[in-house]
Amino acid sequence: MPTFGSLRKDETLVAILSDCHVGNWNSPKYQGKKFAECVARILALDPLPAKMLIPGDLAYLWGRKEDYELSRTLLQPVLERWPEYADRSPVPGRIVSKVHGVYFDYIMADTLDQPEETDKWITPGTLDDAQREWLKAECAASKRPLLVLAHHPAGELGEPGKGKTSGSARKFGELIMGTKEAPTNCCGYIHGHDHRWFVTRSLRHWSAGLVGQTAGLPSTGHWGDIGYCLLREYPDRAELSLVQYDYFSPKPLPADAAPNPAWQAIVRDNAGKRCTFVASAS
Repeated sequence: MPTFGSLRKDETLVAILSDCHVGNWNSPKYQGKKFAECVARILALDPLPAKMLIPGDLAYLWGRKEDYELSRTLLQPVLERWPEYADRSPVPGRIVSKVHGVYFDYIMADTLDQPEETDKWITPGTLDDAQREWLKAECAASKRPLLVLAHHPAGELGEPGKGKTSGSARKFGELIMGTKEAPTNCCGYIHGHDHRWFVTRSLRHWSAGLVGQTAGLPSTGHWGDIGYCLLREYPDRAELSLVQYDYFSPKPLPADAAPNPAWQAIVRDNAGKRCTFVASAS
């Protein structure tokens, strides 16, 4: 059981985790241990982040009930420090929410495309019409700086039923950030799914003269970049910083194996990376 580094909370600090892939059925099992390690690292911070956001892939690959039950058990130390967000979802049938920070608000969208076959690998993502309308209205009406989070990359969400297309990310960007003539207060998009830290500016066409950034999150312990992110709010910006402490693919090395120099180099190269979302970006 992790110990708490502090009883104090920094109201301007947000922890963001993704791609935990905790499994209790037909899975390699190491993901749960890695997830618990990540949670312990966050709970050792002094002061603690005021919020924790997890935009998807909490369960292993198929989203089975027993995987979510194990995830909840591993998250119990967190739930003791941060009460659950219990408001009813504003979009029926979808787990979406709007979370209020000190200077920024956060919209958590639900891009899960749940198949009828429970043993089918759940990928890629989707954004249904009801959620699309809700997102557009919320972003257009927001009077405060806003960030949208969901699991899948913007390139999978721009055009319903079409999957990835060359202009999909820009269409999604227009949905949440508006147009040059009618911009919203949305400052960018944060997602998981790819298990690697990377920043793109694909939400705007280059000729628009506007910045539309997306940031990809690491995994807490499935494969790829391993770690979490911390977001610091300021009145005029939000700074998302990578905290990476491992890399492996497709799975961790055995305990008695020699370190992989290429994997170690990736961790060193990613040290100190961050992405700044500017409140006046629109």
